[in-house]
Amino acid sequence: MRNVYLAALGIGLVAERYVNYLFYERVVYWGQPANVVTTFGLFALSIIAWVVAPKRKAANGYLRLFLMAMAVAWVVHWFLYRIHGEAMNYTAALYIPILALILFKSPSLADAKIAILSFAWATSAVLVFTRVFEMLGWLSIRSQPEGIINFDEDRYFLPLNELMGIDGRWPGPFGHNGDTAMMGALLIVIAVAFWSRSSWVFLMVGTLTLLLTNGRASIGAAAAGIVLIAMFSRSGRLDLIPRTTRIVGGSFLLLAGALFMFARPAGLTGRENIWPAFLELWWESPLVGVGGRGIADGNEIAQLYGHAHSLYIDELARWGLAGFITQFTAIGIGMFIAARAGGLGYPGPLAVIGTYLITGITEPRNSWIAPSATGFLLILMVVAAAAYLSERTSADSPRQEAGSGVESDLTSTIGAEASPGDPKSGSLG
Repeated sequence: MRNVYLAALGIGLVAERYVNYLFYERVVYWGQPANVVTTFGLFALSIIAWVVAPKRKAANGYLRLFLMAMAVAWVVHWFLYRIHGEAMNYTAALYIPILALILFKSPSLADAKIAILSFAWATSAVLVFTRVFEMLGWLSIRSQPEGIINFDEDRYFLPLNELMGIDGRWPGPFGHNGDTAMMGALLIVIAVAFWSRSSWVFLMVGTLTLLLTNGRASIGAAAAGIVLIAMFSRSGRLDLIPRTTRIVGGSFLLLAGALFMFARPAGLTGRENIWPAFLELWWESPLVGVGGRGIADGNEIAQLYGHAHSLYIDELARWGLAGFITQFTAIGIGMFIAARAGGLGYPGPLAVIGTYLITGITEPRNSWIAPSATGFLLILMVVAAAAYLSERTSADSPRQEAGSGVESDLTSTIGAEASPGDPKSGSLG
């Protein structure tokens, strides 16, 4: 019996975003909107799945440190919310319990992969159903200002717009074309990093999403994720190329790609003014930031845009050094775990985390106070990397003791894709 509570959480948090899109702020029970009720309901199912799942050892080592650091960052953000008098919905109360589920019953790598594929399937379904329902007239495409539409059509390559009846870049079901583009990029990298029979679906949906949204940061992030896989993978013919050559060549491609994406006609689309305006706000309160109210009452640009169009600058301006340092220290620990797994030939988690963090340069944001789909995916990738390292260590121990090529527990647990030297190691199918 597999431990599927992570898969239930992944599906649930994607579903929460879609319910919020369909029934925005519609009160359904006890004065709570539909997405909050949905989150609690699916969390309850996750608890049941966690209770009935086979026993697993508690997280230890760096994974425990990561989970504790994420919990500390949440506590710091809770205090910052209180300091600034910010509102939060009740789903914030589920953040620490979700971390606790992972801490006290750490998933295997096979469990983590089931959750990753479940997340990707849920995301694909949301993207496809939304576009189909829009084409059938059952859903309306989220409205955008005419000036934005004209700007997008003048400066972005949107080859499918006329065919699909979309004006400007497709906002999609995740609130904004930048956030929807990010989900398309993540699907592409998940497809390549954790290759399976489902990967062709994820590749098609992700590619179509990027064609409809043309999010430059997301396109670049998807390319960067694939380059990271190629740099560190030990799969198939790639392993014939010296790793040093791949790392140097990949680094050059990443730099060249970044310069190319920012040199395109759309430029920084106003961020050259937005970012300094938000940094100016941060300087007013460097330690704890200005909060949402400070942004709403801040300078003219901050009032106009509402957020910094950058995961990093927005975190700094909103929650100051206290929020920024604690949150990105935790993420840094997660990146370290993923990098260790990547160095041993399992680069999938590192590639997906890298993709998310690159898209964060120009658009997506995360409140870090309530569970979110992308925030959970980041945690899930760290869990997968830690599980790989743990199972690899367990598999290597009998070999060292026996001094022979005894078949590893790792291979028997997750099949061919667990072996870092195998052509199906979950890196490049």
